[in-house]
Amino acid sequence: MKLIKLFIIIAIFAIFISCGKKEEAPRYENQSSTQNVQPNTQNNSSKDIGKNWWIGRYSFDESAKNVSGDGSQSWSYILDVKALDDENLIASLQVDGFQTMTRLEAKVNATAMDIEFVFDKYGKDNMFEKYKKGDRLFAMMRNTDNVVMTNWDKLMPNVVTNQESGKVMFKKIAS
Repeated sequence: MKLIKLFIIIAIFAIFISCGKKEEAPRYENQSSTQNVQPNTQNNSSKDIGKNWWIGRYSFDESAKNVSGDGSQSWSYILDVKALDDENLIASLQVDGFQTMTRLEAKVNATAMDIEFVFDKYGKDNMFEKYKKGDRLFAMMRNTDNVVMTNWDKLMPNVVTNQESGKVMFKKIAS
């Protein structure tokens, strides 16, 4: 009798183990032929996407010690790059922080690997006007790993150590 109970317990245990969830990769060959959907096996290389790779939202945050050493002075940069039409991109830049409220609209010159922002006009609620139409604000370039580096021009960060060109400043946070 003990042998039968042991056999039943082992059988139940084996059934539970074999019913466990198995990790499987999705199978594309089972798709309906009416969908005409192929699996995305193409690797989107940076050169294939072109200048539209730049479309999206970027951010950059910086902070500096207060003159008295208490607290900090900080600034947040939000850059939105959008398609104006099939051929042209535009951008808006918002900088908020210590004694700062900057709203800029820019024209964009872009290729697959670099982008340049040229001041066009001020946005609503901008505090100070120090740029004139046509000023090159800054540029960005990316490497083959899509790491974006910034080259400053008329627009400069507030923290002196961030003013060196060729450093990673803006990060793409949304496409």
